[in-house]
Amino acid sequence: MNFIRGLDPLGLQNTSDSTFSILLPGLNNVTGRIRYYSFYCWLLDEYSKRVGSTDPKEQRKFIRTAEYIIALSSQFYAGDNGSIPGSNYAKLEIQNNEIDLHDLNAGIYKPDGTTANTYWNFGWGAFGQYYLGSMRDIGIIINRDSEGGIYTRTSSKDEGFISGEMLAKSFATNIDSEKSDLFFDCISKGKINEDQLKNLLPDFNLTKVPNGSEEESQLIQLLIQKDYPVRIEEDPSTLRKQTITHLLNFSNSKPTSFNDREFVYAAYNQKGTSENKVEESLFGWYYYQFNEFWHYANTSILNGVLDSLEDSYGPNWIQLRQFVDGIGESVIDVFKTENLLDDSDDKISDILSRLELNEHDLFQKISKAKKTEKVFYGILLIFSQYLNNKPNLISLKEYGDKNDLGKDGEGPGYFLTQFKVKMSMSIFDFIKEYIFKHIIYRHQYVAFRKIRGGGLSTQKFIIEDHHIRYLGNFEAAFTGPRIGNLISFLKDLNILSTDNMLTEKGVSVFNQISLND
Repeated sequence: MNFIRGLDPLGLQNTSDSTFSILLPGLNNVTGRIRYYSFYCWLLDEYSKRVGSTDPKEQRKFIRTAEYIIALSSQFYAGDNGSIPGSNYAKLEIQNNEIDLHDLNAGIYKPDGTTANTYWNFGWGAFGQYYLGSMRDIGIIINRDSEGGIYTRTSSKDEGFISGEMLAKSFATNIDSEKSDLFFDCISKGKINEDQLKNLLPDFNLTKVPNGSEEESQLIQLLIQKDYPVRIEEDPSTLRKQTITHLLNFSNSKPTSFNDREFVYAAYNQKGTSENKVEESLFGWYYYQFNEFWHYANTSILNGVLDSLEDSYGPNWIQLRQFVDGIGESVIDVFKTENLLDDSDDKISDILSRLELNEHDLFQKISKAKKTEKVFYGILLIFSQYLNNKPNLISLKEYGDKNDLGKDGEGPGYFLTQFKVKMSMSIFDFIKEYIFKHIIYRHQYVAFRKIRGGGLSTQKFIIEDHHIRYLGNFEAAFTGPRIGNLISFLKDLNILSTDNMLTEKGVSVFNQISLND
C-alpha cells in the first residue's frame, strides 16, 4: 500500500466547510474577484453570438484563450493584480524579452493537447475550476443542455433577480467597442503583442469595477439578493446578505483588527447574538468557529501524539498501550507543572471547577507547542469549549441537526452525550481513553474510509498486533471561511476602502440592507 499526505486526518473539518457553504453561497475561497462574474457572463454571451458551436472543446478553448489574455494584460495593471488566474505563468511570459508576439495557443495547450504546465492546468480553466459552481449557485450561469457539456448565461425572464444577461450587458457597456473588437480578434488569431495588451486596459482590468456604473450596481445587488435566485422557495434564505450586513457593521465598529477571522471570532465571542438577540447568520458563524476550535483541538492532539511517537521511537514499533500510557503520564506531568492538579486520580469535574480558560489564548499556545505539551493544550482547549459554551450546547446541536451539519464526531453532540458522563473519571484515565478512542482509532477509521481504489492511504501510523509505528504527521489549521474573499469583493465594489472603512457608497448600501431586514 502507498501512503499519501491527505487532508483532515480526523474527519472533523467537513462540518466547517459545509457551514460556510450555507452562510455564503455564490462565492468560495478561490473566487478572488467579483468582476469575473460579469466578465464570464459577457464572454459566454459573446461566444454564443460569435462562435455558437455546441462542441464543448470549442467553448473550452475560447474561455481558456480569453482567460490567458486577461492574465497577460494583468502584468500591465497600474495597481494590484492579485487573484488573477494564470498571472504567475503570464508574468514569466511577459518577462521573456525574446518574445515580441505571444502565441496564445501555446499558452493554453501543449502540442499534444494537454494542459499541464500551461497558464492553467484544469481543462475548463479558472472558469470551470473556481467560478462555475458559485456562479451557477447565484443564478447567472446554467448548463446549456442536460448533458452539462456547454454553458451559457441565464436570461432576464424574471425581473426579480440579477441575471447573467443583465451582467453581460452592463459589462459590455463598460468596454470600449474598439477594445472589445481587439480582444476577440486576438482570440481568433491566437496572437497578441504587448501594445495590444496595454490597449485593452483599463477596460479589461478585472480588479476594478467602474465606480458608479450599472455593472457595479448590479454586482452589489447580486450579492444582497436572495441566496439562490433561480430556486422556487416558499421562504427564501438571505444568509449571504445577512452576513454582509453584519460584516459591514463589524467594520463600522472600528475593530482593532479587521479580517475574516476577527469577524468570525466576534460572532463566536457574542455567541451568535447582536444586541442580545440571536441572529441567524451570526449564530451560523458562531457554530462555524465552534467547530473550528473543535477540529483544531483534536487535530493538535493527534499532531502531538505523532510528534512524541516519532521523537521517542523513530520508525520502530512500540506496544500501543505502553505508548499511550507514556503519553498520558507526560501530559499529567504538564498538568502538575501548571498547578492544575495534585494527583492523576483527580476527577474531571474537580479539574473543570478550577479552570478559567480562553479558547483564543489556548489556540495561540497550541500553535507554539510540541509533543505532549501540544496534547496538553489540545485537551485544555476541549475543556475550554465545554466550559465557555455549556449554556449553548443544545442550541448548537439543534442548529447542526437542522442544517444537516452535525457530522460524525462533531463537538456539541460529544459534549452533550459522551463527555457529561466522564465527570467522575480520573483525568489520567480520561486522557488515555480519549487518545485511544477519539484520536488513534478515529484516525485509523477515517483513513480506512478514505482509501481509494488505487490503494492510497492517508494513515499517519500503522497498528499491527497491538503495536504502533510512525509514518507521518499533520499540522492542525483552521479552514478558510470565505469571508476574506467577500471582503475583497466589497473592496472591488467600492463599498469598503483599502483600509477597511465604509466608503460613502458602503454607508448607503449598509443603510439599504439594514432597513430591508
